[in-house]
Amino acid sequence: MRMLLPVFLGTLCMCGLVAADPAKDDTRRYGVEVDLKTYPQGTPKDALAAVLKAVENKRIDYVVAQLAEPAFIDDRVKRTFGGKFEEQVNDTRIKLDPGAVKLLERYLKEGDWTSMESPVSVSLKDVKGRAVSFIKVGDRWYVQNGDKPE
Repeated sequence: MRMLLPVFLGTLCMCGLVAADPAKDDTRRYGVEVDLKTYPQGTPKDALAAVLKAVENKRIDYVVAQLAEPAFIDDRVKRTFGGKFEEQVNDTRIKLDPGAVKLLERYLKEGDWTSMESPVSVSLKDVKGRAVSFIKVGDRWYVQNGDKPE
């Protein structure tokens, strides 16, 4: 009976180590787990479609944590919002108003894409001076912010 408790605790700890797989933790940003089946990022077009789908699903937290350029978001959350991720999500929600979403849909459907090497951009012939840019980090494409962090 004395041996049963240490064996049980040892087994429980081993299960905890397996569950806390570090490779899996790399996919979580700001508490938001990556979901490449629902929101694929294999190409810049996939990433833009994923942004639109996440907005449609009211997952602005997913857009910010998993689809926007990580370095930009990390810097902005730290410097602009004092480490408060939810404030960055709220700021993005305001910017993704119906007009902005409609324009993003046009970029996806009608846009002229540059080559598929990072960075990539898509523009519209009738919208001068604006484009949506994408950067590849690892094997995933992210929306790149053209603005400098505040």
